[in-house]
Amino acid sequence: MSFRSQDTLSRESRLRDLADRKEELRLEREVVASKLENLDYKIIQTQAEYGAFYNEAAPILNLPIEILCRMFEAAHNASFAEGIPNDPLIEVTISHICRGLRSIALSFPLLWSRFRYDAPELLERIPVDRRVAYLERSGSRLLDLHFASAESIPSKGSLALFNSMLESTIPHVARWRRFSLFSDRDVPVLAFCDRLQHLEAPNLEYFTMCPALEEPETPVFDVLFPSVFLGGAPKLFYLRLDPTCPSKYLPPFSNVTVLRLEDESLRLDVWNFGSYSTFLEILALPSLSSLSIVGEQFSQPDSPHSSKITMNNLKHLRYGADDNLIGHFLPFLFAPLLETLILSNIELPLPPSPFPKFMRPFSKLHSLELINCIDTDIGFFTSFAALTPHITNLTIVDGSSSETIFQYMVEQLNDEGTTLWPNVKILTGILFHEDSLNHYISFAKMFKNPELIICTGASFASDWRSMDPEGCELLQSICILEQMPAGKRLVSWPPGVDVPAEDDFFTIQY
Repeated sequence: MSFRSQDTLSRESRLRDLADRKEELRLEREVVASKLENLDYKIIQTQAEYGAFYNEAAPILNLPIEILCRMFEAAHNASFAEGIPNDPLIEVTISHICRGLRSIALSFPLLWSRFRYDAPELLERIPVDRRVAYLERSGSRLLDLHFASAESIPSKGSLALFNSMLESTIPHVARWRRFSLFSDRDVPVLAFCDRLQHLEAPNLEYFTMCPALEEPETPVFDVLFPSVFLGGAPKLFYLRLDPTCPSKYLPPFSNVTVLRLEDESLRLDVWNFGSYSTFLEILALPSLSSLSIVGEQFSQPDSPHSSKITMNNLKHLRYGADDNLIGHFLPFLFAPLLETLILSNIELPLPPSPFPKFMRPFSKLHSLELINCIDTDIGFFTSFAALTPHITNLTIVDGSSSETIFQYMVEQLNDEGTTLWPNVKILTGILFHEDSLNHYISFAKMFKNPELIICTGASFASDWRSMDPEGCELLQSICILEQMPAGKRLVSWPPGVDVPAEDDFFTIQY
């Protein structure tokens, strides 16, 4: 045999040996892996047995189930108190503490009656199984359903799943208490209205539809004719719509008391909710007590008017980002029950001259907020103050770094030697300019009331103490200076109503 043949056989033998050894090691590894798996299972089993034994003595597990459920309910409600709950959700956390609490949590329908899908984009992984679990675990309880997705070009698969998630809630429409849908123009949901058209929603109280469509089919309408829930929605009192598809998603208005018509995207060159006659029709809704309008939602009247606009049940009014229509509305408003008025990002309208004979003071108006408003004439204050003599809470937010509405107001009133709103007890102010401290001092001197409370952000008070300690001491000597807590949001709206946790154009955060 040649040397080459011997060398080849030797190499082949070595390869076979190595292959055999590899197979032996593979088998050994499988055996070891199996033993490790069994050991892991025994460890988990032993831990569970130990946990069950240890938990037997845990005081919380000795509480009656009714008490535990009340505790779960309190924690669940608290998680929604400050807006959108954190992840993981409290009901998920509770159900993963231990086997005993999980069993109680899974059989407690209230924990699973609120389903939220909030995502910055439509992901491939839509939580369809989570939604199914919530619907099953909630039993017969009324449902709060919230769906939101934006800023994304979804794939066909994720969009189909998202729409199927919406679709799957329709068989439970009799249990809807709250339903809200927010989406971006890239997430088309307009066809969803066809599924809602003839439904009856006997327990629906809150309905929010803000699809932000890019090209609404019919952007202007002239009558408040319902197009969804034609079977009836007798309990519906809270309604929020954006103007992108109003005619497609108008529910029955007969019992609506809280109405929000808001275009927070402020695409003012695109959207228009309806005609001026439609606007007057909305104002005439008999049950309407709280109205919020953002953006140029309605067209102006064809000619100036001096007609009385009566809203006998209106208590809370917010108006923002529209300099055109408000001049045809606010100066002619007769609302004897009006309690709060919030104006944001508008040019304050001039009062009619002469005053119409029908105008009467808003005798119940106690809270006024002016957020980044402009007063080009200064006559607004003296005229408007005559109509609002009982203001006790005044809020002024001015983001201008130059001369401001607050400065104009104080200077004018001091020059005239008059004190508007003599009943003001609390001034909440955020002024973003260098001389803000002096404006507060002038305001406090004008009122000559040592019990006047002035609230401002903690950072402002800190700056005043470091930059002008004498001025800060002077302000504290003539009024009560308070600081709003960090993260505090001003004025939930409408007051006294449990409204959904949703983004709000009017929110002020220090």
